Amino acid sequence: MKGIRKRMWLTAGLSLLIPAVAWWILIALGYVSSPGKPVGPPFNFSDRIVTIKVAKGDDGQLRATFDGRDGGGIGLTGDEFFTEIQNRHKNLPWIYGLLDVTSLTGVVWVIFGLAGQGIFTARMIVQWQASEKARASIVPPAFWWLSLLGASMLMVYFIWRKELVGFIGQSTGWIIYIRNLWFIYGASNETPDE
Repeated sequence: MKGIRKRMWLTAGLSLLIPAVAWWILIALGYVSSPGKPVGPPFNFSDRIVTIKVAKGDDGQLRATFDGRDGGGIGLTGDEFFTEIQNRHKNLPWIYGLLDVTSLTGVVWVIFGLAGQGIFTARMIVQWQASEKARASIVPPAFWWLSLLGASMLMVYFIWRKELVGFIGQSTGWIIYIRNLWFIYGASNETPDE
């Protein structure tokens, strides 16, 4: 019993520690900004607007440039910038607006994220079918495999979207999925603790 409790505490600790370390690595690599630190130029919005650079112009006003659109080399004023954003939004295909992206690459990323969510949802259907068949609550190995695959895909998608909450939500369960697969496939080689 002591060994089981120790493993549970270790798993819980790792479930909290690993996502924090992973996000810290993303901060160190420059993929996301650190908590509490204001986002500074150049601003990168995944695929939503691309990269925006903001700097003070000769007149002391903040000016923005992105995608080669820079108001004749001096940058866009705030009003010009928002007009450009509105024009870009009007000219995008409807699917881009629906998915909140600005390119075909963004559409592919969203499809990848939706596929990950579909796989993650499929695990519940697999578990439900297995329980109905057995007339008891059971969790088949396919549940844990689908959980692991779906969560991994969603973690990659949330890194692209720069979504801390979604990333942490999926990564904390990731350790539990691996641990349950270890119990299923590695349990035959271990002897239970007394």
